[in-house]
This record gives sequence, C-alpha cells and structure tokens, in this order.
Amino acid sequence: MRDMSQMHGGHSRALTGPEKVGVLLLALGKQRASGLLKKFNPEELNILVRSAEIMPTITAAELEEIVEEFENQFGQGTPFLGRAEDVRRLVTDVITENRSSGDPSEQFNISQDIWSQLAALPDDVLQAHFQNQSPQVAAYYLDRLGSERASAILKTFPIARRNDLLNRILGMGQISPQVIEALENGLRDELFDVDRRSSDKYVSLAGILNNMDKDDSAQALEYLASIKPKDAEAIRKMLFKFEDLLRLPARALTALMDGIPVERTVLALQGADSELQAKVLSALAPRARRMAEAELQSPANVPQRDIVDARRSIVDSVLRLAAEGLIDITSATT
Repeated sequence: MRDMSQMHGGHSRALTGPEKVGVLLLALGKQRASGLLKKFNPEELNILVRSAEIMPTITAAELEEIVEEFENQFGQGTPFLGRAEDVRRLVTDVITENRSSGDPSEQFNISQDIWSQLAALPDDVLQAHFQNQSPQVAAYYLDRLGSERASAILKTFPIARRNDLLNRILGMGQISPQVIEALENGLRDELFDVDRRSSDKYVSLAGILNNMDKDDSAQALEYLASIKPKDAEAIRKMLFKFEDLLRLPARALTALMDGIPVERTVLALQGADSELQAKVLSALAPRARRMAEAELQSPANVPQRDIVDARRSIVDSVLRLAAEGLIDITSATT
C-alpha cells in the first residue's frame, strides 16, 4: 500500500487515527455515521472534534488509501472531498440530536464553542488578554479569530509587535490536538469559567480591595479586569462597604444579622448614620433590637479601631454568605 504521507493530491503528512475515523464517518454518510457516533463516549467525541481542527483536506485518492487500510470495500473513483468543517458539523449535528433526546452524550461540549465565545468579547478585552500571552499563543488566538476580527485587534498593537505576530501566524505549522485542548482550557479558565471553588479567592481579594482607598481599589480592579475579566467581574460584584448595608435587601439583611452577635452589631453601629442604624436594627429579633437600642442610646467610649474591626467583621460575613449563594448583594454593590 502506498504511504499516505507521500501523496501529492492533498497534504504532506500522514493522517492520525482520529482523522482517519472522521474521514470514514463522512464517507458513510450522516445517517449511518450518526448511529456509530452515538456509541462513542464524550472523551472520544472530543478527540474527534479536536482532530478536525487540524485535519487537512482529503481527496478521493486518499480516501481510497484509508479504505484499503481498514479493509473495507468502497466504490472505486467515488468523488469525495472531506473537509474539517464537515467533520465538525457531522459530530455537532449528532450531539444536538442526542441532547434533545436526553442522550448521556449531553455532557459533551463542542470545543468549537470556545472560539465563538472568544470572538464575542469586546476588542479591548481581547487586546488586553493577548498582551499578556506569549507571542506564539497570541498569534494562534488571532489566527482563530478570523481575518476581519484579527485585523481590528492587531491595529491596537505597536508596529513591532504587530509585525512579529503576523510573522508568527505566517509561519504557524500544524498544532497537535493536545496543545489545542490545553489552549482552549486556558481560555476557559482565564476568560469564561468562574469556578465556584474559587469563592474563597474572590472573598479574600474583595476583602483586600474593600479595605483599600477608593482610588487604589479602582486601579487594582481595572488591572485585574485587563488580564482576567471574568474573575474581576466576580470580585467587583463582591465589593461591599459597611455603608452598603443600607441598600441590602431586607431578607438578606435579616439572614446576615441572625449570625452576628448583638455586641458586635452595637459596636459597628457606633457613630453610624441614623438611617443605617435604623435599617440594621429593623433586621434584628425583637429582644436583640431592644438590647441594641438601649446600648446605642448610651454609647460607650470605645476606640475607633474596635469600631472599624467590628464593621470589617460584618462585611466579611456578608461576603462569605454571598460567596455561598445564601444572600444576593448585587443590588447593594451596583
């Protein structure tokens, strides 16, 4: 049998196993291929799609070689042109059908989606993110965006960097499915996936920014937004000052105050605005409210630092409850 890597009709490298599978599935036609694809597990389907990202165009002669390799008897000289997008479309169609029918393959995520999400981001977010990538990675991302969008982003780069990126795109060779998967996962982690397991990290950073001066906090958040916009947005929603208790929904404020000792509440309310005092006191149980009101009518001479610490403790409790999804502070932080 002829070596497919030496064939001149299409490409200059041997096809991988998953690529050959994709070609054969196309040759079978959608109806028959669909039946086979439903037997694939999600991991195998992901491998097929990632392979299609780098699969070259397949000619009729090359199809013949693949058929011979698998010892199948296909018609000779059948006109055939297998394209990567055809493989992706075939697999996507099958997955869509499986999802609508409740098939277990519903857990499969088409890797192509990540690039659509990337293209949907504003130019300034993409430009800032690409600035923080290695030149080769940035070149790959630009190449995947398409010519029109890549051109718009490249205009924002200095001439020297722009020329370097163009040169890297020009010289870019084949990229393995494993590397593509790693790049896709990197994009999800950095731009799209706000993992609930990251709640502690967000609470910590929100607490730090809460205790900064307003200008310093805004500058730090702006920097975070330039490199990790999804993380920055999650943190921004958790920025909360003690005075924001005034805008906290009544139900959320009640849930918060149920876990705060009365002594700490009284200490935190020392010197606070009368409207804020009234709002917080209204969220206390009747007995606790009477105790707090009595204490506030005869304020003790306590160090300002103790008041600040009490307020910070309450704010930390707000952030913790918000991170756990027990209260919603969105309306109080916008």
